[in-house]
Amino acid sequence: METEIPVRDIMTRPVITADADLDVLSAAKIMGSANVGSLIVISEEKPIGIMTERDLVKKIVARAVDPRGVKAGEIMNSPLVTIDPQASLREAAALMLKSGVKRLPVISNGRLMGIITDTDLVSGSSLDLSDILSDLLEMHKESIHFEETRGVVRGICENCGQLSDSLESVNGELLCWSCRDGNR
Repeated sequence: METEIPVRDIMTRPVITADADLDVLSAAKIMGSANVGSLIVISEEKPIGIMTERDLVKKIVARAVDPRGVKAGEIMNSPLVTIDPQASLREAAALMLKSGVKRLPVISNGRLMGIITDTDLVSGSSLDLSDILSDLLEMHKESIHFEETRGVVRGICENCGQLSDSLESVNGELLCWSCRDGNR
């Protein structure tokens, strides 16, 4: 039986946001105090992009840029890949995989309603999401190779179940960076 749980049932609310004109240091402080890995960048109360921890590392820290002199709107990813609250979790998983994103803002009539992440999909397994998880694995089947010679692959971590862009084989298991750090 196909599971058709709508995104609205497991999306996170409220969504942490920051104005596009806010400096990156202040935006990062908001992320830290809210204990989130991303925030939705808004302009005139409309969602226009997303700023993630990865953006902070690649666009600010790795380049030794002063975060006080850069606006959130300058390092955000845009346009947003979004989903409707009525869409199923299966559709959300497929869209994440197709688009290569880990977070989907949930938008209804141009209004930000919530956000759903790859972790939400996995933790929703208590809602009988085995079909969706099977689809996630199937969709990634061609990108996951269980060979020791293969360095880094994209797929689902065999330890924590999160979608990762950097799986590596450790003792015969494909692990994300977080699980590898804990197992080495």
